[in-house]
Amino acid sequence: MSTHTQIPIIDPHIHLWDPKNTPKLVSPLVKKFGWSNWVLHKMGKMLLPKTLVEFVGKTDYVLAPHLPEIFHRDTGKYKVDGYVHIQAGWEGDEITTPVGETRWLETLEDKPMAIVGEAHLSRIDILDEVLDAHAAASKRFAGVRDMLAAHPDTERIFSWAEHMDVMKSEDFKKGYRRLAERGLTYDAYVYAGQLEELADFIKESPDTSVVLNHVGTPVGVGGPYAGYGSTAAERKDIQTKWYAGLARVAENKHVYIKLSGLFMPIVGYDYHKRSTPVTADQVAKDIGSHIKYAIDTFGADRCMFASNFPMDKALLSYEMLYDAYFEIVKDFSREDQRKLFYDNAKRFYGI
Repeated sequence: MSTHTQIPIIDPHIHLWDPKNTPKLVSPLVKKFGWSNWVLHKMGKMLLPKTLVEFVGKTDYVLAPHLPEIFHRDTGKYKVDGYVHIQAGWEGDEITTPVGETRWLETLEDKPMAIVGEAHLSRIDILDEVLDAHAAASKRFAGVRDMLAAHPDTERIFSWAEHMDVMKSEDFKKGYRRLAERGLTYDAYVYAGQLEELADFIKESPDTSVVLNHVGTPVGVGGPYAGYGSTAAERKDIQTKWYAGLARVAENKHVYIKLSGLFMPIVGYDYHKRSTPVTADQVAKDIGSHIKYAIDTFGADRCMFASNFPMDKALLSYEMLYDAYFEIVKDFSREDQRKLFYDNAKRFYGI
């Protein structure tokens, strides 16, 4: 198994939270049942939406704090130079509620290298006020993620967007263009079935710097999930359509891609359910061809490895994930490896 030798690492996609002390969706559960870990997780599985519980795979990490000291402990032998925090939901009713997360991040001793905050782009009437507040809260505020991931099968697949037609909204388009005017980036999170629509959408506004999250999240490509990818033939069809969507997105030369998130349970890998622990070699074998396709399609100058921790932590450790990443690109030039693990993230987010 290959490991890195003096290749610096920026992790451009992690989430930080502290449910007991910050307003998260799960905070009421943690405050009420946090006296017992067993009761907390039992109630979490009962009271949270079933599709959300299945999406995260295990409730261990969404109900527990994920703070910089925990993250750096998890990285183990990989001494990460820094990280980018991506919005992770901040509950409240005020217009500038999402800015609370940015303010909180600035209270941490180990601060992010960059912050991608939350702003609802379709709320064009208040968007400037929210973006101004983010910028005032932190000089590290670099961009926005307003999640677009939605699936027509709402009975079995959790949707992060309000509805399937967000990208068709004229107000959303105006808000998206506003990011370019302000020099802010956009993290695009969609499911694979939305990639064709995303490609058309971002083509209309080439001045907005975009990074596609989690290789486009192909539901069920790695194995059965909620009735998808149940057979080898189905998984092959999912992969074919997914790859075609990635190619369409990659035609937009201003779009980057995060090589991450393939170990969210929704993708179909079931490591968290196996009685025999998975090895890093198996991880590299499972995702190697997908990662190489993305790099071939977007080019080494527009790809960046990321962990998506603690979301992917439900299936594997940080060391195992990055062991697999380095194994997959072991034959790449040192220059390209540095781009994938460090330079591209630094350039995209203006670090």
